[in-house]
Amino acid sequence: MTSTNKNILHPFEIEHSIESLECIVLEEILSDRWVSSCGHLIQLGTQAALEAKRGGHEQVQHTLTLHHKEVEIVWHLLTAETWRLHLLPLLLDHSQDTIPISSLPFIMVLHSEVAALGLIENLVFHEESAAALEGLVLDVIDYSVRQLVRLATHAHTHPNQTLYGPDESYHSISTSKENTDDRGEYSKKAKDNDLSEKRENDHQKTLKNIRNPDGSESNIQQEVTREERRAGLVLGAKAVTVLHLLAGCRKHLPLCATTRLMNTHDVPQLLATLLYMEPWKTYHKDVVHIFEDSEWQKRTAKAPPLSHTECQMWATLQILLFDSDSINMYEINTARRNVLLKLRGHLDEAALSQVPSLEHIARWLATLAITAPQQAHPPPLITTLPQLSEGVAGTWDGRWEELSLQLASYFLKPTTKCLQALASTMAAAWDLDVLEELLPHPPICTSCGGPASQRCSRCHNQWYCHRKCQVKDWPQHKKLCDLLLTSHSKTDNIQEHFASSKK
Repeated sequence: MTSTNKNILHPFEIEHSIESLECIVLEEILSDRWVSSCGHLIQLGTQAALEAKRGGHEQVQHTLTLHHKEVEIVWHLLTAETWRLHLLPLLLDHSQDTIPISSLPFIMVLHSEVAALGLIENLVFHEESAAALEGLVLDVIDYSVRQLVRLATHAHTHPNQTLYGPDESYHSISTSKENTDDRGEYSKKAKDNDLSEKRENDHQKTLKNIRNPDGSESNIQQEVTREERRAGLVLGAKAVTVLHLLAGCRKHLPLCATTRLMNTHDVPQLLATLLYMEPWKTYHKDVVHIFEDSEWQKRTAKAPPLSHTECQMWATLQILLFDSDSINMYEINTARRNVLLKLRGHLDEAALSQVPSLEHIARWLATLAITAPQQAHPPPLITTLPQLSEGVAGTWDGRWEELSLQLASYFLKPTTKCLQALASTMAAAWDLDVLEELLPHPPICTSCGGPASQRCSRCHNQWYCHRKCQVKDWPQHKKLCDLLLTSHSKTDNIQEHFASSKK
C-alpha cells in the first residue's frame, strides 16, 4: 500500500485549529463551542498520528508546545472521562423512557477522549514537550493509572472474559446475524454466544439496558455500550505507552512525578499484575487473539511471543526498578515481592530471545527471590496535588443526576442541526484515503487473503485483489453491503433535510 501523502490539516490550518482549542465546562458538552473545539482536537490527533508515522518534522507537536495548549488537551481528556464515568450511565438510564434517535453524540464524546490521549501520547514522546506539561503531568499519570486499574479490576473479577471481545467488532456482529463468519464458511459457535451474553449481562450492572416498546434491546444502546468498552481497551493500551514515555523522561519532569509513579500509585505492582492477567489477550474460535493497534488481531505462527503493549510494560518496569533515584524511594515488602516474582513464569526463552534486555530483569528477579524484604522507606513529607482533576467536576460533583437531566435532550433527542454538525466534524477528521496510511498492515483480500488494492464500489468497506474475488465473495458480502448503504443513506437524508431547512 503506497502512501497518499495527504493530510487531514494543511500547515496553515494546524495553527488555527490549535489556537481554537479551549477549556469547556461539562454542562456545555455538545454545545456549538464544544463541537467546534472537539472537532479541532480530533483532527489534530489524526494529523499528529500521520506526522509521527511519516517521520520528520511533527508540526502538531511543535505548535502545541509553542502555544502552551497542554492545559486545554488535558482538560478535554478529563472532561470526557468524567462524562463517561458519571453521566453516560445516567443518560442510558434515562433512555429507558426516551430511546435515543442516534448513537453519534455518544460516540463523539468517546472518540474525543481517545483523540485527546493520543495527542498527549504524541507530546510526551518528545522530552521538551513532556517537560512543558509541568504540574499537569500528575493529572496525566493519575488518568493513565485509572485506565489500567479498570483493566486489572475487570480481569480480576472476570478472569475468563475480556472487557471487549473479538466477537463484538462491527463486522463480526453484522455477519453473526447470518450465523456465519466473515466468509460464510463456519457457523457461530455456541460458546461464543454464551460469552457475549455473559459479557452483556455483567455490563448491565453499570450501564443499564434501554428497551424498545416491545421489550427488545435497543441497537443504539448496544452500540454505545460496546463502543464504551472498546474505548476502555484502547485507552488502556495508550495509557501504557504514556506511562512508559513519562518513566523514560522522569529527569525532565518534576520530582513529584516519580513519587506519583512509585509511591502513590505503585505502578510497578500495577504493571506486574497486568502482565500476569493479560487483559489484552483472549481465545476466540480456538484461536489466540491479541488486542493491538486498537483492534483484535489473530496471533499467527510467525508472530512474536510478546505484543507491543507487553514490551512497553516490561520496558517501563526495567526503567523504574533499575533506576537508583526511583528504587531508593520504593519499598519491596513481602507482598510486593510475591507479585513481582510471579513474572518469572513469563520470561521464557522465546520472550528473552525477542527482547534480550529482559535478561537483566530475569536475573534481578532471581536475586529478589533469595533476598530479604527491604526496610520501609519514609514517605515523602510534601505531596503535590494534581492541577485539574478537582476543577473538571466543579460544582457538579455529587449532582450528576441533575446534570444528566440537563444534557439528556442533547444526547437522546439531538436536533437535525446538531447531528449534521457532528457528522460533518467526524467526516472531516476521518478521510478514508488518509486513514489508510495509518493501517498497521496493508489491506488483505476478503476472499483469498492476498494483498488487496481496491474496495467494494458500493460500500467502500470490503477489500479485494481482483474482480474475480469480489464476484466470488458477493453472496456473503451482499447483506453487509446493503446494511452499510442503508446507514450512509440515513446520513445523507439528515444532511439533505438540514440543507433544505436552511433554504
